[in-house]
Amino acid sequence: MSTPNKEMPHDDCSDDLDSLLLRLESLKFDEPDKKDTSDKRIKLFEQKKKVLQILDKSVDTTDFDELFKETEIRSTKVSVKPLTPEENKIVNDALAKRVGQASQFKKVTVDYRDIQRLKPETWLNDEIINFYFELLLERSLTHDDLPSIYCFSSFFCSTLRDKGFDKVRRWTKRVDIFSKDLILIPINQSLHWVLGVIDMKNKAVMVYDSLGGNHDYTLSLFLSYLEQEHMDKKKAPFDTSDWKQLAPKDIPRQGNMSDCGAFTCTFAERLARREPFNFSQQDMVPIRRRMILEILNQTL
Repeated sequence: MSTPNKEMPHDDCSDDLDSLLLRLESLKFDEPDKKDTSDKRIKLFEQKKKVLQILDKSVDTTDFDELFKETEIRSTKVSVKPLTPEENKIVNDALAKRVGQASQFKKVTVDYRDIQRLKPETWLNDEIINFYFELLLERSLTHDDLPSIYCFSSFFCSTLRDKGFDKVRRWTKRVDIFSKDLILIPINQSLHWVLGVIDMKNKAVMVYDSLGGNHDYTLSLFLSYLEQEHMDKKKAPFDTSDWKQLAPKDIPRQGNMSDCGAFTCTFAERLARREPFNFSQQDMVPIRRRMILEILNQTL
């Protein structure tokens, strides 16, 4: 922390106000250390009090709050929880294996050869994607405080697109998608993974693409699907005229050509908790390693 050359006066009202404000602006901290952040906050607060104590009552102080905010020490939030040494050993042991079944959850399985896809800068396959989305669905079903979601498999969108509604109409015979908050749809488009989302509560269809594509056709396809699905299951029309079609651009972007699958899974994981996208390309290795651990443990 850099401090003024002289101690800031407590009661000396003759000090020039501009000079004191310059001293205040000069107060800058290095990246806060967890151990001494509290002490620094206290010291900074005391300096601010000294400035206020010498101000004449006739001085307009309306801008001071904003000035003081600039000196606030903001705590840093960890975006991706690191693995413990024990967890890292489990992941390393799994990556060392090449054959055999690594994990099974309900009807989906992942082999150790699939786990290799979660090494850095490696394309994810349908097995990894579908297993992970099953875990997302299970978490939602067992936590009442989370949004109600439904997850389609990675084959849903391509089947709907290429073969039409009749080929997917029975995929929802045991679920009412209109009762859910979010529908999450992993989509593989020409070797590129993106996330399709149907937001029932906010009347929006979206595609989250870590390369920034538009996906107009897919968005229209989702609305058409909703209309046909509602007529098929509810025997009544479904009005989508006021629904929004979005391909958000202000989202994390991949910095290579291989992490689209990991981005897609992480978009879905954050949305399924209504959490912000507080991750970036630099987090992909720990994200991939945590995905291995979650697949092995069959829980998020």
